[in-house]
Amino acid sequence: MTEEQSDNLTDHLEVPGSILTRLVMRLNLARTHDNAVLGSALLFIAVTFVPILVLSVIDGFETGGLVDMPLHEDLITLSRYLIAAPILILSDRLTRPWLVKAVLRFLELVDKDEIEAFKKMLRRIFQIRGSALVDLVILVVCIASSFFLKSYSMNIEVSSWQTGIAGGVAALSRPGFWNTFVSQPLFRFVVMSWTVDYILWIYFLWRASRFRLKLYATHPDRAGGLSFVSAAHSQFCLAAFAIAAADASVVAQLVQHTHQELESFYRLGLVFLGVILLFFVGPLLVFSPTLLRTRLDGIISYGALCHELSDKFAGKWLRKRGDKEESILASLDPSSLADLNSSFSTVLTMRPVVFDHQFVILFVVATCLPALPLIATVIPLQDLVVEILKALT
Repeated sequence: MTEEQSDNLTDHLEVPGSILTRLVMRLNLARTHDNAVLGSALLFIAVTFVPILVLSVIDGFETGGLVDMPLHEDLITLSRYLIAAPILILSDRLTRPWLVKAVLRFLELVDKDEIEAFKKMLRRIFQIRGSALVDLVILVVCIASSFFLKSYSMNIEVSSWQTGIAGGVAALSRPGFWNTFVSQPLFRFVVMSWTVDYILWIYFLWRASRFRLKLYATHPDRAGGLSFVSAAHSQFCLAAFAIAAADASVVAQLVQHTHQELESFYRLGLVFLGVILLFFVGPLLVFSPTLLRTRLDGIISYGALCHELSDKFAGKWLRKRGDKEESILASLDPSSLADLNSSFSTVLTMRPVVFDHQFVILFVVATCLPALPLIATVIPLQDLVVEILKALT
């Protein structure tokens, strides 16, 4: 971001894209950011999944019956390279516009005496996200991890497309070698890059909550005017779905190849759901202290105003009056009192959080959705749908 752009954030806000998106743009494979995001997802699949599929077919792992777990039955690999990572990449098309809108809205809410400090904080975050050094460090860590971490699929004691026999000793097959030293590092890179983006967003929210914000307890959104934060943050439900899909594939593979009972993962599933909600919903609680103070100040100030108006209203209209005095039906006093009472009711119902129950339900559904095919193997689909509808109504 240039100095001119940084001094005029309200007119133009440019959020740095991921390294894959920037690479696609530099290679002139796309002209717009949205097309570059789509190109990044396709490029990821072309580099990570297509080679191991071709090599598996050539080496006879797919159709030759040489292994117990060919590539098309490796649910973990399929979910990671065809579902989880591409969705994390494509989610940028959904989250970016909303995050930009949220940042611009904060620029309108921050006290004018702190607006320059707020813009300085924004520039610092954008510099971190656009830093090639940060991307390089992530890439190096992901590549180095290939020498220490083994594919989870290989931990399941069945013969798979990832291993072969060389001189009577089990060793990485050609597709297994590509998966270990190319596909898996790139998958970890996508996950870690997305995680860095998310952490920077959470850091921004935390810093924004420390500025003096022009919030009003009478705002109809019941969140002091901050409901736009949950609207922007709700777009991360797609990422929650991707993470849950990768996790569900691990359980599915264990059930399929180790014959463990699906019911044995019930408590683990609840813990996973709790962790996901803590990860995606918990960060929004940084605004709760501000909202609680705003509500308390509103109760005191609007309560005093309501008392003053009620006292004047009672003094004027509850005393005995003559026939020639003003009629209450022709006066605006009752309307003013009703409007103020309505505002005070809004203050009393103000939430201590920026989100509502529908926001939480959205992430619960996004997290549980990938597990439905698994659960359907135990519970008939029709009965499962009925139980879900009962839970939501």
